[in-house]
Amino acid sequence: MASQLRNLTREDIGLVMAMSADRADPRELYREVEHLARQTCGFKLFTVLKYVEDAQAVERIHSSDEKAYPVGGRKPLDKIQDTHQAMESGSFFLAATKDDVRKAYFDHELIFSLGIGAILNVPIRHAGRRLGTLNLCGAEGSYGPAAIENAKLLAGLLVPTLLDK
Repeated sequence: MASQLRNLTREDIGLVMAMSADRADPRELYREVEHLARQTCGFKLFTVLKYVEDAQAVERIHSSDEKAYPVGGRKPLDKIQDTHQAMESGSFFLAATKDDVRKAYFDHELIFSLGIGAILNVPIRHAGRRLGTLNLCGAEGSYGPAAIENAKLLAGLLVPTLLDK
């Protein structure tokens, strides 16, 4: 699968930036970033979550598999402590193996049922404030340095969609 992936280009970034400037509906932007993530990072499941501070939770606002992980679903921050701490500090979180996933995610049985053995969470931040996360879930060992760098860029492109949420 890694050999089928490509690098994120300036043209890709420019397209998403233009979409962000010209369109009010963030769902179009999520779909485009999902498309680019498939080509540059690979995944079995792609989600975008926003922080809901007053509820101390994250809420899914985009999902590539709405049957398993529907939009509107929430996870309490205390149930995802390791990933939450990484996101709060501005770092990405990588569960590279099934064992890592089992340790970090209370819903690991559902995750494994989808053929997922690795999860990459990248913070979406602005001005030192956490807004949400971009999440890529793939086969065990899927996410190396190139995928992580591409995911960071893609997460940054989603900042405008979460600024007023």
